[in-house]
Amino acid sequence: MNIKKQLLELLKKTVVELVKSDFESIKAKLGNDIQLEDIKEELSYWDSLTIPPEYAYEKVEFYEYEDGSGLGLEFDLWIDNEVSDLTLSCEAILDKNNNVLSFKIENLHTL
Repeated sequence: MNIKKQLLELLKKTVVELVKSDFESIKAKLGNDIQLEDIKEELSYWDSLTIPPEYAYEKVEFYEYEDGSGLGLEFDLWIDNEVSDLTLSCEAILDKNNNVLSFKIENLHTL
């Protein structure tokens, strides 16, 4: 499986956890600059998060790090079955063989 497919699977799992308000699982994925309270507060401003259709994942934006250490990715979440301006930003750190060492939520914000 190539690295982007692996990351899409991790992203999909994270989106499901957000939709289900599985904050224990989310807490384990938080990067250094974001707290669980930040996630809960941002979500409180929106209606219900919903599972996006499969085709929505074709629009994930990947940003490869210049030093080759990983990738950033951004994905617009779905609210009430429609794409929204609420963007989930994640980071994947990779080893030299493109194995995922960590997958973290870096931000949840409006773009």
